[in-house]
Parts: sequence; C-alpha cells; structure tokens
Amino acid sequence: MAAGKETLSFMTAGRFFIFVLVLAIAGFGSPAFSSGFKITFINPGGDGSFWGEVSKTMAAAAGDLDIDLEILNANRRPYAMEKLLQERLDRGDLPDYFVLVNELQEGTRLAKMLRQKPVKILFLLNTLSAYQMQVVLQEPGIENQLVASIIPDNETAGYEMAKSLISTARSLHSASPVLRVLALTGDESTPAALDREQGMLRSLAEEDNLKLLSAIPVEWNSALAYARAKSYLARTTVDAIWAANDDIAIAAGKAAAELGLVPGKDIALVGLNWSRPGMDAVSTGALAMSHGGLFFAGAWAAVML
Repeated sequence: MAAGKETLSFMTAGRFFIFVLVLAIAGFGSPAFSSGFKITFINPGGDGSFWGEVSKTMAAAAGDLDIDLEILNANRRPYAMEKLLQERLDRGDLPDYFVLVNELQEGTRLAKMLRQKPVKILFLLNTLSAYQMQVVLQEPGIENQLVASIIPDNETAGYEMAKSLISTARSLHSASPVLRVLALTGDESTPAALDREQGMLRSLAEEDNLKLLSAIPVEWNSALAYARAKSYLARTTVDAIWAANDDIAIAAGKAAAELGLVPGKDIALVGLNWSRPGMDAVSTGALAMSHGGLFFAGAWAAVML
C-alpha cells in the first residue's frame, strides 16, 4: 500500500463498510448521466439478484450526483470481466474511474490491464489481497492509479449469521445433544466468500455441543446449491444450514422441503443480501435471518469518488 494509507469504517443500513484510501480521492449497459466525470463499473454479475442491486444503488447515486455512469455486466462468466475491460479500452474515450471487483481473484489481471492508462481504479466489495497488492504495485506508475477500496465486513457478517443460525436451531432442537450444521459456501477463492466462511467458523468454534458436518462450495449458484444440499440432506441428518447468500439458502430450503423437512421448523437456515425473496422468507420464518446492506456499496462508490 502507498504511504499515508488510511482505513475508515462507518455504519450504513446497520452494517459496517471499510474504506482503504490509498491516495487522495479527488442506467445500465451504457452511459446514463452527463456530468463532469465518468465511471465505468465492470460488474461481475448482471442485472438480477445481488449484483443487480449493487448496480441499482450505484446508478441512483450517480443520478443524484450528476455522474456519467456506464455499467458492463459479466454475468458471472469466467474471464468475462477481462474481455469486457479490453473491449472498453479498445473503444477509447476512457472514463475517469474504473470500478473493479476482485471476483475469483481476477483483480490482479484487471488492474494490470489499466497500467499507464489515464484512469483511476477503485475496487468494490472484493478488493486485492495483501499479496495481490504487492504484485500490482510492482507495475510502474500503478500506485498513483489506485485510489480506494470499498469493502464490507464480510467476516463479521458470516459470524453474525452463524450466531443467529445457532440460536434458532437450538430453539428448534432443544432436546438434541449435538447440533449438526451444514455450511454452503460461495466459492474457494473470492475474498467475500472466504471472509464470510472465516466468520462462520469463528462463531461455530465458540460453541459447545455443535458439529460442523461439512462446508461445501456451491460457486454462488442456486441450482448447484439445490443439488448439493438435496444430495447431502438425503443421506445425513442436518439441524441447520449456514448459506453464503439468500439465493443459496432458499435453494437449500427448497431441497429440504422436497425431502419432507419444513424450513424454520425442522431445519434452520440463514442467508445474506436482503434480497426480496430472502426478506419474504424471513417474514414467514423459513429463514432465521438475512444479513444485509452490502449492495449499498455501489452507491458509496459513487459518493466517495
């Protein structure tokens, strides 16, 4: 990191975000607003689900602040972010800022593609690891391009999700000598997934009479979460499922229901994102909780820039 780095935390919608400031911070699919400066957001997801909400809050803030915003969606396709970024560079008329995401550890390659370009870089939600930062900073001049990272406290989110899950599961299974927990994680490389899982593990380690049966990555894919949850539940007794996000939790709940288990009565589940389906499931008791507020990071990227 550059000298003079600062780290700030603040509460938004009840959740912490951390800003790592490296230097002084001076619609969808196409530029949506006119202004004195431009932002291009390379979104690893698309218009739906969590990443769609991130884009919506960013677009709303850009509209309020008169920012020229362009959003390019990778739709979770492997290496699509790099392809979108190269195509954007080839078009010319570059924005003042690129907002990038270190999804699947692609951040190093994305940042290197922008070296010595007349642009600044902000990392959103998934930032570079310490090792990746060391690698990137070896590129001449790139230190002056990295302006900030805006990241949620995913470790605390995973911890609090597990605490809520355990509390609910113990009330449902008060007679059980050991609480049996299954974790459905995001993936094995994205910082948000790893941090949430670490928080979950820390929370479970504080508990007695509890067994983590398995931690199964489902690649942020609800269909895969459904299939893997159903296969596991069909052969193993599970009291509670910790899921990396709402879509995964709801898919696991569907699998449980098809095997004769009632989510919220026979098995406890938690998710994350404050998605509409997730909040509906919380209101009916099918989910013990949905952690949330993270999609507001899109808006805060525009605000901070």
